[in-house]
Amino acid sequence: MAKSIHPFLIFFLLAQTWVRAQSDSLVPLPVVEVSATSLRHLQPGGFVEKWSGEDLAVRQGASVADFLQQKAGIYLKSYGLGSLATTTIRGASAGQTAVLWNGLPIQSPMLGLLDWSLLPIQFTDEVSFQHSGNSAAWGSGAIGGAVLMDNSPQFDKGFYGKIQAGQGSFGWQHQALNLGYGGSKWAFSARFFHQKAENNFPYRPAPGLPEKEMTNAQQWRRGLMGTAHFRPNGSQMFSLLAWWQKADRQIPPTNVQNISEAKLLDDQLRTAFNWERRAGKNAWTAKAAFFNDNNQFQDTYNQIENENKFWTGIAELSYHRTLATATSFQTTLNHQWAQAQTKNYGQPRNRHQTAAYAALRKRKAAWSGQLDARMELADGQFLPFTPSLGMDWTPLAWLKIGAKTGRYFRLPTLNDLHWRPGGNPDLQPESGWGEELNIRFFKKANGHELSLVGSAFNRNIKNWIQWRPVEGQPNWSASNIAGVWSRGVEVRAHWKMEAGAWNNRLDLGYDFVRSTHQAALAIPSIEKGQQLYYVPVNQGFVSGEIGWGGASLGYRHQLTDAVLTDLGKLAGYHLGSARVAYSANVFRQKSDIHFSVENIWNTSYLVMERRPMPGRVWQFGVSFEFAKQ
Repeated sequence: MAKSIHPFLIFFLLAQTWVRAQSDSLVPLPVVEVSATSLRHLQPGGFVEKWSGEDLAVRQGASVADFLQQKAGIYLKSYGLGSLATTTIRGASAGQTAVLWNGLPIQSPMLGLLDWSLLPIQFTDEVSFQHSGNSAAWGSGAIGGAVLMDNSPQFDKGFYGKIQAGQGSFGWQHQALNLGYGGSKWAFSARFFHQKAENNFPYRPAPGLPEKEMTNAQQWRRGLMGTAHFRPNGSQMFSLLAWWQKADRQIPPTNVQNISEAKLLDDQLRTAFNWERRAGKNAWTAKAAFFNDNNQFQDTYNQIENENKFWTGIAELSYHRTLATATSFQTTLNHQWAQAQTKNYGQPRNRHQTAAYAALRKRKAAWSGQLDARMELADGQFLPFTPSLGMDWTPLAWLKIGAKTGRYFRLPTLNDLHWRPGGNPDLQPESGWGEELNIRFFKKANGHELSLVGSAFNRNIKNWIQWRPVEGQPNWSASNIAGVWSRGVEVRAHWKMEAGAWNNRLDLGYDFVRSTHQAALAIPSIEKGQQLYYVPVNQGFVSGEIGWGGASLGYRHQLTDAVLTDLGKLAGYHLGSARVAYSANVFRQKSDIHFSVENIWNTSYLVMERRPMPGRVWQFGVSFEFAKQ
């Protein structure tokens, strides 16, 4: 054990020593407004999309899952209105996307993933979507991509607030309230929402059969988030954040069931404390967080009840230094602890992870490059050294070419290791390498803005973890399969025009993804080269909006290819949605009203096998903003 610790210590200590050894004769620089996580947020060479402000505000009552499906065109695996939602990004599994709240991972240590439908868009001020993974920066699970949800203090804004209310099809109701105050030293905010729905939509279990009404589909959820920021001077800030949320969701029957009495209860509390200090060329950040999640599954019809609890603690210290005009360095030490408790474990299970991360960014003329490196100790075992290298080249003002390569990994979840029956304590971490190439064209002139991004990626992951039947056993079990090869192309185009009172835009997206098994499996029967379940080869969307003054009219159409499932092939589908909105000042305060229709062509389709989706769905909403300096 003593010998195995040497590389870890050498890596971290040499990084600190090298930074301190830089010559102090460099030209002094002014205070740099940079957070200690900034190098992790925007590594050169990758494809990143970011939204804030009005982009988030127009999606009243939506989840982050709904928002990213509309804006980024991600493939969302949804079980129905407001029900469990996961995703696959660039052919990755649901557990291979990192989700971070102010730089803190919030995935379940039991499942290794997150129910994206439980992430209200109202509780974030900025959403960043990293199309490619970066395990060197974010650790386990950051393989297919990363979603970053960040909260920003509103200093010097005075009192402000926003009230929202909405109603829609099948008993959907939404109410929300945001309040805040921003002074020169203090900034506070409080956000609350409540949402409920009957979800009793009509559907046909199969073509030719009589129409039925969905039952046991009621749900409600509510949440509260509070933030407090203190800025004693221009170089320091203290932040305290708390996020509480509760949901009660009935689980409707599948289209081959006559009755369901199952339900899912979720109760979550996330708290975090941040400290930031900036002085000249140096910046420090310290974070501490504690999360408490309680999940209960109840099925009175089948007399099943199971309660799953887990607790997560995170401590992180980062140091950032600007070495020269175009060179910066960051080093971070992070420790995470998780404990999970369920009757299917037999006893509480713990996990400890300690990681050292370092990054060096250099800019020179038209070039920008960044090297990331991570070493991690998980439950007493060192993981392989994890590097990542990204580079951007801007040969012309309107053209940028980026390339990136790196190593990825994902630890087995606590369920993978310890769930009884089926858990496998001998599982190996998923690991592999990936590369990508991005080309971005951008032009802005005469009120027009045009951007075009093309991205090609390639990734090979070994020891892919999959739950599958085992011959001679009645239960499924977790095992490492040979590997998965993911590759593909993504294209995004954006056009915007502003002229007088007119404000028009057009967005297009297309994804081609091949994510295939590299070895045949007998159980279940999978051929070598077969596409993964629930990964469409082709998908695309087109979205347009015409705006004049405070009025706007928008339409979006998406195409999703057929997917393979364990029951066969699930047909592809087209979906359309439309939205009309009007914004005006009432008593010198901004007010909005909107009406939207999802699945406007009343398409009959399935996203998940045997889980009916609703036909045409409408929503109506109003909002009122106020501010006093």
